[in-house]
Amino acid sequence: MRNRVGVLVSAGLVRIEEYDMPKPRDGEVLIRVRATGICSGDIYAFKGLPVWFTLPAPFGHEPVGDIVEVGPNVTALKPGDRIMAIGSPAYADYLVAKASSVAKIPNNIPYEYAIGEPLAAIVNVVRVTQPRLGDYVAVIGSGYMGLLLIQALRGMGFSELAAFDIIDDRLKLAKEFGATAIINPSVDDVDKAIKELTDGNGFNVVFEVSGNPSGVDLATRIIGKRGRLSIVSYHSLPVQVNFRIWDAKGIDLVMAVPARSGDEYATIDLKIAARLLERGVFNQEKLITHKWRLNELQEALEYASKKPREYIKGVIIP
Repeated sequence: MRNRVGVLVSAGLVRIEEYDMPKPRDGEVLIRVRATGICSGDIYAFKGLPVWFTLPAPFGHEPVGDIVEVGPNVTALKPGDRIMAIGSPAYADYLVAKASSVAKIPNNIPYEYAIGEPLAAIVNVVRVTQPRLGDYVAVIGSGYMGLLLIQALRGMGFSELAAFDIIDDRLKLAKEFGATAIINPSVDDVDKAIKELTDGNGFNVVFEVSGNPSGVDLATRIIGKRGRLSIVSYHSLPVQVNFRIWDAKGIDLVMAVPARSGDEYATIDLKIAARLLERGVFNQEKLITHKWRLNELQEALEYASKKPREYIKGVIIP
């Protein structure tokens, strides 16, 4: 049997290639991929922007599927288990992943709504940022990751949980998922909103999830003195910031990215994410807006790279 794998040959060009079936080694499992999430990093690479891997490369790292075979010394997993995983290349029919980077998922959640790597990333964001009970919290960017973050933050006892975005439909979802206030900075009076929501003091914690330099500027504007600015987004290009304002406000800066938690991201954070998914903290049904087959990967990335307003998150189903 041969294994189809999506390869990003160069910017703007994907090819589906066939390889020998991979075999799990010690501490590894073979996964039949049922769905793989399209990461924004993959879109950046497709557009020719700098990312963490070089081309040409088999890619994709957000798989969910079934265990087909386990390697030596794997005891907690068995063939037939439904799982989420962190591993690459996940735009494929099958892939091998470390057993430690796999978590079981409930039978009642469809595969495409159980994409786990982004959930692990959000778990990491909250754990390293450490917002406190009673904080005034803002989330800048109500795209896929921003909306997942709001789901994770709701019910944590904040004085306010405000969502910022320039697309009203996404703000409506943010409200549905637990935001106590929604602000569209392209039409709303941001200074008035800050005054009303925080008594003019600014937000204690601001999560920047827009991936846009304007989002960093907005975060700088709305954060309060001695506030904590958590950078969640991957910025593929340099971002200019006003250190004078950061200095005057005495802010803490947290790079809330997977590298911050090291190996815990693919092990502890992923397993926490799976438990939260089972408990209903995370719900991706309204976030997965587009689905394509593996042989449509080129078309999928072309579409997603245009950032249409109706697109939030896409998945590839082999």
